[in-house]
Formats: sequence, C-alpha cells, structure tokens
Amino acid sequence: LKIDIEPIRLLFTCEPYVIFTKRGYQAAVNVFDQKRRTEHFIYLGAQSLAEQLEVLRASNDGRLRGIEVWIRKKDATKFAKYYVEE
Repeated sequence: LKIDIEPIRLLFTCEPYVIFTKRGYQAAVNVFDQKRRTEHFIYLGAQSLAEQLEVLRASNDGRLRGIEVWIRKKDATKFAKYYVEE
C-alpha cells in the first residue's frame, strides 16, 4: 500500500512481522483500508512512522492490532515524514 499526502484510514489487523526483501529483512504489518475495504501491508521502517506507532502501541497494552488511524505523508517527496492520528 502506497501512502501519500492524502490521509488514509487504516486498521491494523495483526502485530508487526518481518519479510525478506531485496534490502534484507523489513518490518511490516497488515492493515485494512477502511474506505476501499481492502487488505494490504505496509513497511514500518520509516522512523517518523515507527516512532508514532510505538506511542500508540504502548498505550494499547503493547499491541498494534485493533488500532485504527489516519496516516499521510507531509509532502510528496520520497523521504517525507509520516503523520499518524487516531
């Protein structure tokens, strides 16, 4: 799932896991796109994304599963920071 500057409502449907990519192992998590009613996964390697999700995870008994958030990027550049809101 590609996240851009348009906010997208996502529900985390599992806990983070690792998958093998051409860059080695990457953290990922399954999400459900609430608007399109489709399942995807997203990578969790971006620091700006991981730090915000860690705060939410810590306040949810150490779990991401079941958390629903709005996610978007600050701008359209490749390395733009992510914004996460409940």
